[in-house]
Amino acid sequence: MEILYTRNELTKYREFIKNQNKTIGFVPTMGALHQGHMSLIDTAHEHSDIVIASIFVNPTQFNNPNDFLHYPVTLDQDLELLIEHKCDAVFVPSENEVYPDTNYQPYTLDIGELNSLLEGQKRPGHFDGVIEIVYILFNLVQPDQVYFGVKDYQQVMVIEKLIEQMDQNIQLFKCNTVREDDGLAVSSRNRRLSQKEREISLNLYITLQEIKDSYQKTDLPILKKSYIDKLNSIENIQVDYLDIVDSQTLNSLSEWNVTGKNLGILAVYVGNIRLIDNLLF
Repeated sequence: MEILYTRNELTKYREFIKNQNKTIGFVPTMGALHQGHMSLIDTAHEHSDIVIASIFVNPTQFNNPNDFLHYPVTLDQDLELLIEHKCDAVFVPSENEVYPDTNYQPYTLDIGELNSLLEGQKRPGHFDGVIEIVYILFNLVQPDQVYFGVKDYQQVMVIEKLIEQMDQNIQLFKCNTVREDDGLAVSSRNRRLSQKEREISLNLYITLQEIKDSYQKTDLPILKKSYIDKLNSIENIQVDYLDIVDSQTLNSLSEWNVTGKNLGILAVYVGNIRLIDNLLF
């Protein structure tokens, strides 16, 4: 596996691959890799000739500086995992390599209501930072295919809008959420949970499953309030949001959508760790 630290190294590698008329699949990450990331790498191998990953903890997408400071960095283990899954190359830039110019003007994109709903509302500026870094990486890697997990459902919608705006003929693969055997969505943040917190985190997926089982059986406003109250009643859990939304727009539903897909989506603090999850039905 090639380990690329600079823009120049990445550009040379990219041109080498393109000159062989091979397609590039790209998996951008912030490191602390897990089986969710590896499923993206494995899927990329199925559809792309060459698979490139990136590892960069992007400061501009953290609306909470404390969250950025405590984000886990496990580079040695990350590289071992990527080698194990036969990733062809990984871009591991420094912050100065990504944002080299003090006069740098970030790329901006109007994503409409996505900036004021759910994650957009709760984490002001987050998606601006995501757009900024992904735009930079897409231009550097020039991928033919990109792979993102739908655990970050709203982020995938943002990436879709970015690809449309960039008009670079990039194919977006929306990959299923990878879960532990007990249902907990795999996340880099899970490793920060204590054993007790890990156990109570199962209530997120249990809640989504119960909401799915309640489809068209219970009045939606009553259902939402009951599950918010139920989760908040559990020690060390605080609901940031819980909603049932239209899967195409993320607008909150006041009654079940019988003609399209409903999305149960939530963000919950377990202790001081913020976890997100969703379930489509």
